[in-house]
Amino acid sequence: MIKRNKTLLVPLNIVREPNTNLVLFRAILNKEYTRLDFGYIATEEFVAGGWIRISPQTYLRRQGDKTIYTLTHADNIPIAPDHYHFQSTRDWQYFSLYFPPIPQESTSIDLIEEDEPNDNDFNYYDIKLDLSIAEEMM
Repeated sequence: MIKRNKTLLVPLNIVREPNTNLVLFRAILNKEYTRLDFGYIATEEFVAGGWIRISPQTYLRRQGDKTIYTLTHADNIPIAPDHYHFQSTRDWQYFSLYFPPIPQESTSIDLIEEDEPNDNDFNYYDIKLDLSIAEEMM
């Protein structure tokens, strides 16, 4: 299904594995950008909850396509080398990552922060963007 030149919200609610403190809530697609919205809960592994940041080389790729959509900017999360430091292990941080617009069609994408990730990197694979369940935004 193709819906061109509209702003579409695709609900996702995908918890990252094996660390479950990062949730991908939704994707927003329009002709100007692709936006991914997240929530991150501080971890009890660190006394004050630790820190987060995003790599400037983070990118999206559509499965079956070699085109790379590199991060253009981020809201509420610093771009490395800067860090956001939590105040407690109960803190949440909501943030958005912006990329160039991908085609508005049902597809699967990968979000790659690191090409050789560890469990702490913000990599997600096979994110299904099903436009049949997308909501048109005003």
